[in-house]
Amino acid sequence: MLTDLTPMEHFRDLVTKAIRGQGVETSELVEFYLSNLLAEFIDPKRLSGEPLATKFLKALGAEGELRGLMLKELGDLSLFISGFFSDSLKRRLIDVDYYIAMGATSYGHLAAETPAIEGNSRSQCFTPLYRELSEKFTRFVDVLNEVSERSRLSTSRDVLRIYERWLKTGSRHAEAILRELGITPIKITTRPVH
Repeated sequence: MLTDLTPMEHFRDLVTKAIRGQGVETSELVEFYLSNLLAEFIDPKRLSGEPLATKFLKALGAEGELRGLMLKELGDLSLFISGFFSDSLKRRLIDVDYYIAMGATSYGHLAAETPAIEGNSRSQCFTPLYRELSEKFTRFVDVLNEVSERSRLSTSRDVLRIYERWLKTGSRHAEAILRELGITPIKITTRPVH
């Protein structure tokens, strides 16, 4: 039986399963936010070629509502890229760690500034949302990684890619996948021994 799911419904189901499967404690508001984020990024116009650092400096230089909007866009973009397309960042000058740091920092600034930016009590409900996105950014990257993997058409797993992601981020999800494959991940150093 075929059903017509909206992108939001499709992603909501995958996000909910990933959050529960990974044991991430979060609110329905965050689940909705992550699902909506994925549905919005279906539009490729949301992706920008402007460097994250430039976007961040512009956001910090902006005032009021524009500042909040720019910080939110930077956090959203960083979360989407580091979560859904982390594999595209490997072997690049700017890797997934950079995106994670920029996203968590952007949401952190937004959480701290939301009441002042909005200037009303309605915005108070967004402060905990942005704070949680900042504090659990890496966990939510794992959630979006799982959604990305479940959304792919191929079923083969690139073990090396998953291991590299675990080495870079310490991802609990990547570690769980490796363990399911019978691999015990071990951090090694590549520094020379004297």
